[in-house]
Amino acid sequence: MSAGYPSLASRSRGAEVLQIRHMRAAYARVVDFEAVKAAATPDLVSCAVGAAANAQDLLGDAELLAAAGRRPRAYALAALAVEEAGKAASVAALAMMPVSLRAQAPAGRLLEWHQLKLISGMLIAAVPPGTGTRTMAAQFAAMAPERVAEILDNAQTLGEDQDRLKQRGLYVDIDRSGQVRLPSEVTVADVAAQLRQARRAVSSASVLLDPRTPAFLANPPAEAIELWRALVSALADTGYGRTPRAAAGVWVEAVRRLRERLS
Repeated sequence: MSAGYPSLASRSRGAEVLQIRHMRAAYARVVDFEAVKAAATPDLVSCAVGAAANAQDLLGDAELLAAAGRRPRAYALAALAVEEAGKAASVAALAMMPVSLRAQAPAGRLLEWHQLKLISGMLIAAVPPGTGTRTMAAQFAAMAPERVAEILDNAQTLGEDQDRLKQRGLYVDIDRSGQVRLPSEVTVADVAAQLRQARRAVSSASVLLDPRTPAFLANPPAEAIELWRALVSALADTGYGRTPRAAAGVWVEAVRRLRERLS
């Protein structure tokens, strides 16, 4: 064995520790939504940057688990990395909102609706938020409606698969047809595809780690504020469905309203 490189056995034990650590953290996490909404802009910026960095860590752990042959948990952590990238974007959105709009924002749905975070994470993989002139809002405003629909339709389809497989990567269950579903059914191809998606989402969210981010989020361009105003409005008008379809529908409506506001 080469000096400095862990054995396969030690890598496997390390992977077990990683998966236990993340599973415990998932059960222990509680979000105080009122505290999030009441937070000062610099604190929200720090939270968004921290979430982007954590998305990188989740992806790194997923890569380690995949290399150790722990396919189901690798898939689940890679999906969580996509969600965390989406949460980073949601918290950044709260930071950019005027205080009056932030008070109206449904923080619980932005931060705990897992399917919405999945869709948002996949969305920023396709349409990076940006810190310069080409913000996500500007890209949506300039994009053909057919292209917006295509991106969100793809995100919805992937979101349905990812949400289902993420759960399968963690739990044994019985589906509606009465078939027992096992974590071991997650395939090498499933993991490879999810890791590719996670890498894109995390890479896009990493723009929040740019040193210029705090200044940008504290003084965002008008179209960025309009995008988040449209998203808050769409969330307020949507029902209480928590499916990937419902999450994609929120974004479809938000982009439609954004285009109307900027036209």
